[in-house]
Amino acid sequence: MEKECRVPMAEESERREEEKKFVLCTKANLGLLACTLLLVGCAAAVLLTANQGLSQKDEHLGALKLSMRQTHVRAAIHLDGKYDDETGTVRWQKDTDQSYSQGELTLDNNEIVIPLSGPYFVYSQASYRLTCSSEEEDGEEEEEEESGGLVHISHTVERKSDSVGSGEEPEEDYNSILHSVRTACHRHRHKGHWFTGVYVGAMFNLKRGDRLRVNLTENPNIRSNLDDDNGETFFGVFAL
Repeated sequence: MEKECRVPMAEESERREEEKKFVLCTKANLGLLACTLLLVGCAAAVLLTANQGLSQKDEHLGALKLSMRQTHVRAAIHLDGKYDDETGTVRWQKDTDQSYSQGELTLDNNEIVIPLSGPYFVYSQASYRLTCSSEEEDGEEEEEEESGGLVHISHTVERKSDSVGSGEEPEEDYNSILHSVRTACHRHRHKGHWFTGVYVGAMFNLKRGDRLRVNLTENPNIRSNLDDDNGETFFGVFAL
């Protein structure tokens, strides 16, 4: 009897031991699983943060590249000239086939305005179709005697700048920076047209807000013969 009781008790003890081991093993597995899930979550968070950082970095690099491309765009403007009968001078146009504009150089009141301080190349040309017949018009006889029958044309680019100072009169605010005079033809008895032009151009260190304008030859009878076909009379500036 005593022996029979010991056997069930031993089996019960073994069963309880097995259950304890199973519970301990299950808890260990659950702990390991929790740690694994935690590590996976941390890794996912790190990857997400890294991807967001790369995305923001790409956005910054893209913005930087765009800014650099915009910075390397050199300001330039090329204007086509048309004779204005009302004012007796040239009217610069920026909306023709031959004109061109890039950057912040602007045309205001028939003058080019400099947007930023720095080196610029300034250039201009005026072309004329002249009649050099000795049958002069009224008012030209005295001028012809003084010039010995020669017909002269001139071309000037003037600058208005706060860095230079201003005069008492508005016209005194402008200073000549480019000027050229040439002999176009000699008066003679034969009728016909002479085609001629005068070009000026040079590099200048200009200041922000400077204004540039062109003055044609002083003789109004010559100015009225300005050749304003495409590519004949122009005015331009570009940054260096």
